[in-house]
Amino acid sequence: MFGSLIGNVAGISYFLAFQILGIILALYLFQKEKLCLTILYGSVLGSFALHWLPTLYAFLLNFTVRAHIYAFITFVAIVWGVAVFKKDLTLLNGRKIKPDFKGVFLENPVLFLLIPLFVYVCIVLFRCTIPYIDGAMHSGQSTFGDMNMHLGFITSIAKQKTFPPDYSILPGTKLAYPFLSDSISSSLYIWGTSLRTAYLVPMLFAMLQVFFGVYTLAKKIIQSYGGSFRGKSFLAVALFFFNGGLGFIYFMNQGLFSENFTRIFTAFYETPTNYVQANVQWHNIICDMLIPQRATLFGWAMLFPILLLLWQAVQKKSTSYFVIAGIMAGGLPLIHTHSFLALGVLCAGFVILNLINNSTKSQNFRFPVWGRMVLTAASLLGLTSISIKQMSDTPVEANTLLGIGIAIAAVLILCIIAAVYFTFDKEIIKRWAIFLGIVLVVALPILFTFTFKQASGDNFVRGFFNWNNSSPDTMDNYLLFYLKNMGIMFVLPVLVLVFGSKKQIQTMMPAVFLWLISEFVLFQPNPYDNNKLMLVSYFFFCVAAADFVWDTIPALFEKSKKAARVLRPVLVTFVAIVGTLAAVLTMGREAVADYELYGADYIRLCKWVEKNTEPSDIFLTANNHNNAIASLTGRNIVCGSGSFLYFHGLDYGQQENDVREMYENPANRDDLLDQYNVSYIVIGPCENGNYSIPDLQAMAEEYEVVYNKDGIVVLAV
Repeated sequence: MFGSLIGNVAGISYFLAFQILGIILALYLFQKEKLCLTILYGSVLGSFALHWLPTLYAFLLNFTVRAHIYAFITFVAIVWGVAVFKKDLTLLNGRKIKPDFKGVFLENPVLFLLIPLFVYVCIVLFRCTIPYIDGAMHSGQSTFGDMNMHLGFITSIAKQKTFPPDYSILPGTKLAYPFLSDSISSSLYIWGTSLRTAYLVPMLFAMLQVFFGVYTLAKKIIQSYGGSFRGKSFLAVALFFFNGGLGFIYFMNQGLFSENFTRIFTAFYETPTNYVQANVQWHNIICDMLIPQRATLFGWAMLFPILLLLWQAVQKKSTSYFVIAGIMAGGLPLIHTHSFLALGVLCAGFVILNLINNSTKSQNFRFPVWGRMVLTAASLLGLTSISIKQMSDTPVEANTLLGIGIAIAAVLILCIIAAVYFTFDKEIIKRWAIFLGIVLVVALPILFTFTFKQASGDNFVRGFFNWNNSSPDTMDNYLLFYLKNMGIMFVLPVLVLVFGSKKQIQTMMPAVFLWLISEFVLFQPNPYDNNKLMLVSYFFFCVAAADFVWDTIPALFEKSKKAARVLRPVLVTFVAIVGTLAAVLTMGREAVADYELYGADYIRLCKWVEKNTEPSDIFLTANNHNNAIASLTGRNIVCGSGSFLYFHGLDYGQQENDVREMYENPANRDDLLDQYNVSYIVIGPCENGNYSIPDLQAMAEEYEVVYNKDGIVVLAV
């Protein structure tokens, strides 16, 4: 749990070795790219290799040090093989090693945003990731929930070493959750690295990969529009990472010094981007997605560089780029399933645009403004009508909503067929076919072995409208919901669809399809999680909206150059402030949040458990979400928190009831202890608080007391 100096050096060195090898590999694979972009690709390749190579060997050798040594040797062999194949090319190919820092910042002013943002993320992560304070371990606000689950996955994979792993909070159930986002930390922890270090180090690199993947993709898209990209890419990145709506109104309406405002920084989950009492749920990407949700973080660390690679593959007509992107995309389902799904829908749209833009027949065609206005208005009216229907006593049935979602996906497929038929381009089809073929070869075994098995329950793919706008007490109609939640960034994409340039609209169209599908189809038990798809769409909305605000609106006043010069800074400033204020306040809250996650009494117990029990032992404990045994020791408990298990689509009701029976019903206790192969019974503040144990003294006489300290007793069965 606390590791050692040698263990920390070994684990971090192992991680950095994969990063370095990935960068060397990228230097050979991306000879014509700028060094900064090559380093980004190399870092992502290194992380991808660390996600997957130890995992592949673990299927044969379990999750052992030997499997990791073989994984490292394999990656060295891959890099060496590519170097031999590319022997006619030099490693750096004339690229400068010494960077021109002044020139880099002048060329990329967004660094003045991303660097402080990364520093902020580092501060928050170090504050909220189990810091050891007075014998206890603490957490921030956003990490108080999910981090417990991720810590349990990391420790159980590394300690138990069995592969594929089981749920440590529901033994005997294979872990179908995309666990590679956690096994990458297990690959550090297994060397003796401290749990905190193993948790943080891969996350910090993934944050950088997301930041620079998002920025570079935005920059490439905006450059394709023409004109300057610096200010527009700065605005697009700011709107994306500082996403929020008008939720700040609910806190600022009584003044900045009122208790209503200051509770942002003191209340638990009452922020301008997460205020369920007013149906504000468009949660901030930094505080509520990337910091607490590791699967989203590591998924996006792959997704945005893959999208960037595909963008370049289309521009350069490079088959090799399609191949590399296909390999990484194929491995996405076990890193982050939502990123894989989002990529699939977006790629369908990219294929259509690639074929259309390469056709001379369609280059001069543009849908008239009046037609776009009618189509957009009709769509919003239809969505609003459905939302009003959902608030009535006779809402639209789930199967009907699912049918609408399938119909939207069918329209996308029909558009692909039509584009292929009317604008047939053999080379484009060939390159995308190679990409699709590689993705399917790599992904299908993963999908059938893990993903589809988990998603086969009734709570998974089903019809549902408007994701998290579903509470009977707070439900709003469609337009009001998004005006509150997204604010200016709901208005601007609508204006782009009506008045935007052809390239701006093309940027948004694949994302619009993904958004609409996400509005009608849920892909997991928790409706909230559909925002993991919608936020990917939101990125493309931010890019198009930034260009629209920067160039298109001022261009309407081209006859008055003075008015145009004044309008642009005023408009950009207004959009930036209104579009990011809610997020800034939320991020301020997260920077000061501090909660005790595991008390000193349970930390001391966990130290004892690590030294005196076997990783395969099963513990009977309470099923609280912050279960120290499950999270910190890597041991199995009979049943964990339903807040995790339910949203993974698992049936845990019997185990949950049996835990209560074992604590509260002495007559059935022994049979159930044998049934679940329990090795130790824990009785402490959490257990006494959750269950009424009638025979504590009798239990202490019947079973051996192996631990008795700080009000916690452990009995050996």
